[in-house]
Amino acid sequence: MPLWTPKQAEFIKEGHHRWNFKGGATRSGKTYMDFRYVIPSRIRQRAGKEGLTVILGVTKATIERNVLEPMRTLYGDDLVAYISSDNTVMLFGEKCYALGAEKLSQVSKLRGSSIKYCYGDEVADWSPDVFGLLKSRLDKDYSCFDGTYNPQGPTHWLKEFLDSDADVFSQVYTIDDNPFLPAAFVDNLKREYQGTVLYDRYILGMWAAAEGALFTTHPEYTDDEMLLYDGIAHVDASYGGSDFTAFTCGKREGDKIYLYGKLWNRHVDTVTDFIAQKTHELRCSPIYMETNADKGYLGREFRRMGEQTRLYNEFQNKFFKIATFLRKWWPNIVFLEGTDKAYISQILSYTEAAEHDDAPDSAACVCRILDRRE
Repeated sequence: MPLWTPKQAEFIKEGHHRWNFKGGATRSGKTYMDFRYVIPSRIRQRAGKEGLTVILGVTKATIERNVLEPMRTLYGDDLVAYISSDNTVMLFGEKCYALGAEKLSQVSKLRGSSIKYCYGDEVADWSPDVFGLLKSRLDKDYSCFDGTYNPQGPTHWLKEFLDSDADVFSQVYTIDDNPFLPAAFVDNLKREYQGTVLYDRYILGMWAAAEGALFTTHPEYTDDEMLLYDGIAHVDASYGGSDFTAFTCGKREGDKIYLYGKLWNRHVDTVTDFIAQKTHELRCSPIYMETNADKGYLGREFRRMGEQTRLYNEFQNKFFKIATFLRKWWPNIVFLEGTDKAYISQILSYTEAAEHDDAPDSAACVCRILDRRE
């Protein structure tokens, strides 16, 4: 029996670009070769060269479970150590950084550092800001990235990158690309996923829209910020935890709404100066914000800064609001260049059961106000 599947052999032969990706079906063999061959060989090829070696995953726990533990089973503790308190781990004689990529703050130590090799696990679940930072760090002529992902919606930021003209080698795996799986297991898995979006993603390896997704088309963009002049602003505030702070500026012109959006995974107090500055730049006033959670605290803070505000109590069901106003206007919304990709991504991945809804909620509030003004 051959050591590699045809798909894995293709990667070994062709996967020598700046960006090398394997994505698609679960249990399709896309990661086994990384543990056995790709990661060890990439690290040893660059041993002693300038730059950092980095392993990025959603969290350190997933790095240990998905990457280090399988490699340790193959090569032992001497070659694959455990992550230490300073986020480093010895791999095949080289010190590597092991960092979570869900939030930009978790990988801030990479700022200003050159990276000679990076392995990325579950890349589609990363913050796009982390991936953006990584692009500027792979600055050696021998720098390269290997990454794996499970496909999500067809408008995901990672799919946009894979379809771009960057130096990318990208493979898509289906469940049938792994001939080493028992036939009964494959048949059972296909039957279990049949008729669901998971069949497209986990069996066929396709980027497929989530069941219940409200927004399935990419928006248009403009670089003319004057189209937002004399519009309004809105803040959906986070006060800690896993929530995001979303900021939206908007202006209606006839049957078009022009929007600008920012999204931060941090407390609103850390971004009030930026929000105030941006509303001045885009001449969007007043700033609308609800008082349900903070009893008017944020409004008082902005007023103390001299900003014009409009406070309101929110009574409308959030899903109904998004499904009504943002969905109604979505085909006629044009975003200003510079809008966060994470802001757009959160809208495009929104369903009634979405974990995060701050960007679509803020955008829907602006659309509701502008819809009623007409």
